[in-house]
Amino acid sequence: MNRFLFFGYRDWAIDLFKKISQGKDEYIFIPNKELCKIDLINAVKPDLIFFYGWSWFVTEDIVNNYNCLCLHPSKLPKYRGGSPIQNQIQNGEKISAVTIFKMGEGLDDGPIYFQEELSLEDKLDDIFKNIGIIGLDGTKKLIEDYKNNNLVFIEQDQEKATSYKRLKPANSEIKPEDFLENDAKYFYNKVRSLQKPYLECYIKCKTGKIIIKDVYYEI
Repeated sequence: MNRFLFFGYRDWAIDLFKKISQGKDEYIFIPNKELCKIDLINAVKPDLIFFYGWSWFVTEDIVNNYNCLCLHPSKLPKYRGGSPIQNQIQNGEKISAVTIFKMGEGLDDGPIYFQEELSLEDKLDDIFKNIGIIGLDGTKKLIEDYKNNNLVFIEQDQEKATSYKRLKPANSEIKPEDFLENDAKYFYNKVRSLQKPYLECYIKCKTGKIIIKDVYYEI
């Protein structure tokens, strides 16, 4: 029997696992980063390991000894690194992609199995739902191709790669001087990219903070 191991903790990743596993014993899900250890993985002996909605580096002893797949919400090789959805929205990107690729020792630079367009013009909740829908379809195809010994990967064009750092809590602050330097569309994109589960945008005031939970845009 094949064994497929999933690591993840975000809601869309958990929902994807539930839909694809349907309670079958060949699927194992682990949401705890402390359990992402080579000893546990050696005990499970998975055919494939999926890292979906995962925010931590995976050690070389795991990546080099197992077939590790990652779902990254960008049109790789563009927007490698942290906070890909937030960085794309704040940069004014309208179309992204859901990409499933084979992990290596580099950051998001492995060969691609699956890539399908993803709209970034929705609210953040809807974007995550669509990531789950598209990712589920791609993962089903990947597992089927694996079972049929028909997996095909395409190398990324490293010369076209761009990388971004993970946003920090301070990036959620909107300062008074920002209004002098940016147009309305900038604030619309920033606020809608930083909704829960992320730290929402805020403005510091004399006695506290104003939290911006939603935003609308008019020309």
